[in-house]
Formats: sequence, C-alpha cells, structure tokens
Amino acid sequence: MILRLKGFSKIIFLLLLNSAVANSQEVLPGLNGDFVVFPEGAGFRFIDKGYSYFTEDGMTFEIETHSYDVDDYRLIHIPYASDNCFVSVGGGKVYKYIDGELRRDDKSFAFQSRFSSYNFAKGDTIVSIGGSGEFNVQNNIIYYTKVLQEWLMEYRYQPTSETNNIALGQYQPGSSKVFFNLPNEASTDNISDMVVESGFPSDIYSYNFRTRAFQNEFDLKFVFNRFFPNPESPRLRRFNNYELPLLFDDNHILTFDFTKGEAYFHKSADTRTLLQYPKILGYNKESNRFLLVYNQDVDPHYLIINEAILLGTEYETIIIDRPGFNWLWLLVIFLPIFFLLMLRKRRVSLVKRIDEITPNLIRILSEEDFKILRIIREHYPNGVEYPDLQSAFERDLSYESRIKKLRNTVTHIDETIQALIGRKNQGVFLITKGKEDKRVKVIRLKDDEIYHFWWSKKPHKK
Repeated sequence: MILRLKGFSKIIFLLLLNSAVANSQEVLPGLNGDFVVFPEGAGFRFIDKGYSYFTEDGMTFEIETHSYDVDDYRLIHIPYASDNCFVSVGGGKVYKYIDGELRRDDKSFAFQSRFSSYNFAKGDTIVSIGGSGEFNVQNNIIYYTKVLQEWLMEYRYQPTSETNNIALGQYQPGSSKVFFNLPNEASTDNISDMVVESGFPSDIYSYNFRTRAFQNEFDLKFVFNRFFPNPESPRLRRFNNYELPLLFDDNHILTFDFTKGEAYFHKSADTRTLLQYPKILGYNKESNRFLLVYNQDVDPHYLIINEAILLGTEYETIIIDRPGFNWLWLLVIFLPIFFLLMLRKRRVSLVKRIDEITPNLIRILSEEDFKILRIIREHYPNGVEYPDLQSAFERDLSYESRIKKLRNTVTHIDETIQALIGRKNQGVFLITKGKEDKRVKVIRLKDDEIYHFWWSKKPHKK
C-alpha cells in the first residue's frame, strides 16, 4: 500500500517520523560530539551541534532540536556574567544564549592561542588572562568590549616560556582585584627563542584594575607538596566556576580564598564519587549542586550532586605562604631583638621568687630545714619567734643545742636561697628583737624586690 500525503499532512508526517527516529536512538550529550554546558534554573542545559538538552537529575533529559549557527561547540561558560556568555575554547569568538537562542556576539575570530586561560566577567566586560596555543604563550590580560565587539589589551606582564596546564583564578564580583596563577618568572631577552614548556604553576599573582598594580601574592608549593606531589598521577584537575577556585585529584579536594590567603582541605569530601565521575562540568549556585560525568565521549553517565555531599562538611584551614620569604632577613632583623630580650631582667618580689624556686629547695634542703623555711613563709609578712621554731626540732636536744642548730639551719637556708636566685651576700631574712621581750629574736622574710631574667623557667617538682 502506498501512502500519499499532501500539503500540511505531509509536514506533520515528516515531523512525527523525525521524532520517532530520534526517540528510537539513545540521544545524550556527548554522543553527538562536543557540547557546551551551563546552569539553568535548578538544573543544567547542554547544547551540541544538533540538540539542546535540559536535566535536573542527570538521568532524564528534555531534548529539542535546533539550528544554531555554531561551527565549534567547545565553548567556555563565563562566570559572573549578567547573560549566559561563552568564549571559544582557544579564545576570540564570543557567544550569548538569550531567549533560547545561541548567537554570535563578536566581530573577532577564533584565536586558537588562549587555551587554558582564566576567563571571567567583570560587569559587562569579559576578561581573559594568559593561555597558550599556536606554539606561543600569552603573557597578557585582554578584555572584550561589547561596544566595539572586539578584544583589547589591558596589561602585559613578564613573558615566560611555560604554559599553564591548571589555570586557577578567583574574582569576586564588584572587586577591583583578580587573583590567578602563573608559571615562575623565566624571562628571556629574545622572545622568538622561547620554547613552550608544560607545567603546573604554583605562584599566585594579583592584578588591580583600578591601579594597574601587578604583583606576586602567594606560593602554593607547600600545598602542592602536601596534597599534589605529582600532578600527573593522579591527574590534577581544576574547576573555577564554583564560588571558590577548586583543585582536586582522586584523593583530595581543596578550595582557595586568595582574598584571605587561605586554602581549605575538605577532609570529608566524597572522593569515591570523583573516582567514578572524574570530571566536573558545572556548578549551579541556585541549587548548590555540581554536575559530574564519566565516559563523556563513549558512554556518558552524568551525576548531579549536592555540594555538601561532594565537598563534605569538615575542612582544615591552611594559611598560604607568601612568595620569596627570606628567612635570612628574618634572622638579621629579629636575632638582635631576641638577644636583647634574653638579656632583659624582670622585677619580682623576693617572696614570689622564693615560691618559684620552692621545688628546688625541697630537693636540696633536708626535711627538717625545709620545715623551718615553710613555717617562716607561712607567717609572712609577719615574723616568727625563735622559740616557736626551736620546737620543730627533737625534744631530746638541750636548749643550747636547739639554739645552735636553729642558727646553723637559718644560715644554711639563707645561703641556699641566695645561690639559687643569684643574690650574693644579701641575706633573705630579717632578724629583729621581740616587741614584748627584747631577749627573744624574731625572724621574717625581707620585703625586697629582686631582678632576674624574664625567660627563667619555674623549676618543676620532681
């Protein structure tokens, strides 16, 4: 039987047939070539050369066909832009997604020389820092102005011969300063002789758009040595479209806040999920969820996961090192101050100093001698009459023997204390006559103040 259709009926039939063919085949982002992805609503939208996909769970997709005039869908979504803006992966071309249409916005061309650049939006201006391609390294900051629909030069920095495989950066909307990593300065007199090398730069620089100040801010070597000693294995990756720049591999996830000079090691991060879904495609700040993928080009599987689950809730704060810190200068500056402090003495009361050396006195003095000292100390600031101290000795001793023994004990205690506190030929006891009976001697500790080194430690009781 031959089916004959005319006019509008034929159009309806062809649309239904096209829909049936599309539905009979598995259509997923990644199976139809390169795509661009960006957050939309509470989910994510993918666009490739034939279809536009939307998902909120990473498993079910709303699929539509389109006819956008885009020759390369390897586009980079620009964070902080008022519209959904994109730049071609090697720089140059600018696109916008407005009212369901992906449109070209520039009058430039595909540079193919700014791969691995750091890109962001500063107000209505798109900024691109660094990058490499076409056998050269871009040592500059450029910006795209929608008025001219062209890219202009903002700043040139010291040329280097090393590419940046991990373009890490941070920009806070409304700020005049941006942070980004660059290779170590390896200047050359003849730029034409530069050989492009590959690396994972750990130096963090800043550029101030208001003052045009360019400076080296931080050094991530300590972080790299601790968490990513070999960035090639396991492979180090980065994601700049989160609220903070993010570095991760199969074992660790770290975020950075260069405005505070801090790094955050996410101790309870779900690294097992990252082993299965090793690539982060996007982040939706409205739903606080990441979009992950594995086998993107062959058998793509997507996962949308809450940031609290992926990053965890426990983290360690690490203070980032400042660059080029010279410990020799620290010694030159602070060593004289240290010695001055070491030689400095502090003023304390004699009684307090005796209390500080009491553990040593316990070890040095006999039990009987220390008992005498304790009685004198307990009565301070009052004095103790000699007869009261004599009663601490054995009862079988004669009066004369106890007098003599007490005299020797007081002398021994006095000399021992003087030796311990460095108070030579200056007795610590004040011996006077009794108020009621002038024949009775009264002994007490002096109210003197002494000087000793501030760093002297209190002895510990053994």
